[in-house]
Amino acid sequence: FPHSEEMAAMTTAAPRARAKVPGTEESRAPPTVEELTIPDSMLNGASAQKLIRFVHEVQEARVALTQNFDSRFSDLVTAGKGDDYPQLVEQFKVLYAACDASLETIATRLAATPSAGAASKMVTSIVLEERSRADAHLQVQVMRQHKSVAGAAGDAGVASTAEALVMVEENEKSHVLKIAELHDELHAEAADLED
Repeated sequence: FPHSEEMAAMTTAAPRARAKVPGTEESRAPPTVEELTIPDSMLNGASAQKLIRFVHEVQEARVALTQNFDSRFSDLVTAGKGDDYPQLVEQFKVLYAACDASLETIATRLAATPSAGAASKMVTSIVLEERSRADAHLQVQVMRQHKSVAGAAGDAGVASTAEALVMVEENEKSHVLKIAELHDELHAEAADLED
């Protein structure tokens, strides 16, 4: 789907500077809640096809947000500031919630659009899967850190930690695959709505 100019402007707002940590690449500040929220003015009167395009654009913004989160997590680990992880998680939960809210608004509007009820249900399913994927992603990060610490300490529990990591990675992967499947179905639904 092509990006709408309005959404592209929202998601590519001028980056805010962030202090550079020695030895790491400079990270961009995460977007704000406002930048991740699709304004009602853009949704008012939008066709079902345009609403579905917004879904894809919100999801692209979510992917960039996850990359930013992972980069910041890596920065914390590199700097030995693991104690700051809960604060980082809380900061990004609010941002992910903004993506969810935009998708929920789109789902509501699709539900009110003739012939778009199935698309509305798919968008709602995407939101639920994304929440589960986000929880699984946090588990993966924590388990990777545990594995790293266990390996560095020569801990006998490295094997069990590695097994637990594989399990949480598989869980996250299952959500990623389901989300991709839902996007494919939504894309097909958008094509059907054009007919």
